[in-house]
Amino acid sequence: MSKEIIVKGNPIIPNIALTFDDGPGRITPYILDVLRKYGTKATFFCLGYCIDKNIAAQDYTGRYITGSEIVKRANDEGHLIAVHSYDHLALSRLTDEEILNNELSRTRNIITNLIGKLPVYFRPPYGNIDDRVSNITKALDLKTVLWSCRSGDSSTEPAVILDGPIIYTYGPADLYNNIVRNTENGSIILCHDGHSGTHEANFGIVSALDRAIPELQKKGFNFVTVDELLATGNHVIRHS
Repeated sequence: MSKEIIVKGNPIIPNIALTFDDGPGRITPYILDVLRKYGTKATFFCLGYCIDKNIAAQDYTGRYITGSEIVKRANDEGHLIAVHSYDHLALSRLTDEEILNNELSRTRNIITNLIGKLPVYFRPPYGNIDDRVSNITKALDLKTVLWSCRSGDSSTEPAVILDGPIIYTYGPADLYNNIVRNTENGSIILCHDGHSGTHEANFGIVSALDRAIPELQKKGFNFVTVDELLATGNHVIRHS
């Protein structure tokens, strides 16, 4: 039996959802600052590894904060915390037990213990999902969410290395254009705030969002979390 995978919200309502994969990471505090600046909410699909191992990042004051502190802050500021996986592996290549216990249940439990809420939304690493993975997520009551708009902040070709370890695959202007030109009613926008070890998140997304968010607000779009996006119904799905 095919399973429903959410790819977009209601196409007749100007609600849109910013989503971030692979964090918490070193740019997450900066992203949270931009979101707070414009009063916008987002959804963070977190890696259990980054929370569990307390991958540290610096905030704008230079203070190091841990992955768990970052997720707590995001939750406290009204953002939605969701499951990405534990190790960012292609789930379809794993055994049922590895998917269920090592990647999904493990991460969900870490998030629940941290913020006191059971996450109900899930995005597979690389968007990699098949019927077997879908069956497991359904058994866990996780709703699978992909995307309809890509910022391009995790592309790997061509890559230009700037500022030491920071990899700019597109400049901030390119990321801004990707978001603003391709966003429409119901868009689920894919961005990244990940740590080194997955696709290195592009610091350019921070400045791109600082421009794109007010521009899209001027166009009449409302930034909401994924659960709010789907609350109006009539969302766009595909079947696994």
